Amino acid sequence: TKEYPGAVLVALPPVVAPSDLSVARAIEQRRSLRDYANRPLTTPELSWLLHAATGITGPGGTRAAPSAGAQYPIETYVAVNRVDGIEPGIYHYAPDSHVLEHVRGGTFGGDLVAAALGQEFLGQAPVVLALSAVFQRLRWRYRERAYRYALLEAGHVGENVYLAAEAADLGACAVGAFFDDALNRLLGLDGVE
Repeated sequence: TKEYPGAVLVALPPVVAPSDLSVARAIEQRRSLRDYANRPLTTPELSWLLHAATGITGPGGTRAAPSAGAQYPIETYVAVNRVDGIEPGIYHYAPDSHVLEHVRGGTFGGDLVAAALGQEFLGQAPVVLALSAVFQRLRWRYRERAYRYALLEAGHVGENVYLAAEAADLGACAVGAFFDDALNRLLGLDGVE
């Protein structure tokens, strides 16, 4: 996984599945929700969502979402607005240790809204998860199919977030409309690698 040497680490609590909601029921109930409760997310809720998205779930580092050749090109960033016990800022999720790596501090709701073509609900969300891909993890093995496989994996991760949010009685909404360069600057990504 990508690493941020010297970053302040924020430990996440152990993962606890929030309910006994069946997968079938979660699929039936899943909807895109853009109105969120006026309360912070709890750290156990965030821990659950990140684990369900790209967390390690089995031996050898296997993860919650399928990945072509188990190469895991998807990196998860978290823009924290309101989470109990975690300062607002941009973080990188390190699945191998189940911690957040602090990338930069501050509140970025307005920047997220601007980057996402004025979608105001992003500024109101307690957290926004942003997925990026390190294509070289796939390119060496899958060549021209690397881009396609990274997109497929991002879709798997997104659906996991939806189902995990549904199980935790939380709202979620995927966003595909954003300015790449603005989001890359916000997350500190070069947009190439």
